[in-house]
Amino acid sequence: MNLEKLFGSKTKVDILKYLLFRRQGISMRALESEIERTFPAIKKQVDSLNESKVINVNKDGQWWAISIKPEFHDTLKNVFYFWLQNDLVNLFTTYEVMIDQYYFGKKFNRDLEMDLVVIYKNCEKPQIDMIKENINEIFRAYFIEIVSVVFMWLEEWQKRDRLADRFVIQIKKSLIPKK
Repeated sequence: MNLEKLFGSKTKVDILKYLLFRRQGISMRALESEIERTFPAIKKQVDSLNESKVINVNKDGQWWAISIKPEFHDTLKNVFYFWLQNDLVNLFTTYEVMIDQYYFGKKFNRDLEMDLVVIYKNCEKPQIDMIKENINEIFRAYFIEIVSVVFMWLEEWQKRDRLADRFVIQIKKSLIPKK
């Protein structure tokens, strides 16, 4: 499934992502520079979201402050986090030869200090760096700048598991591997 198809417009999706993950109360002109869309495209989608009663547009003279209505905020955020997780799973599937397991954490409403834990195998540093950059690109596409990701070599994971390492135990207790 595709968010643009679900919401009818890439611009609308980007506006919602920005409001959910970056900041609320932004003007259309500021959105224009932040999401790199034309003003008419942004205005059309803001009007559409306003007509559907998903957002508030507070007009104060020349300034418009756009925000998601509180009653929709958590539900929309959960939908977008579902798609963020789906995008990451697709990435990990692409690299399944190198990635053994992965665990979603704090940002995905799981009881874990980290946002994402990736257990890798058969990988050299350039490959790991490429995977890290791909992960960063996915999060940046959702306007999420700060993410805590742990990469751990499979043998290190197994060693720490045998030694009953607290971090590994916490992951195993609180999460189900997504592979």
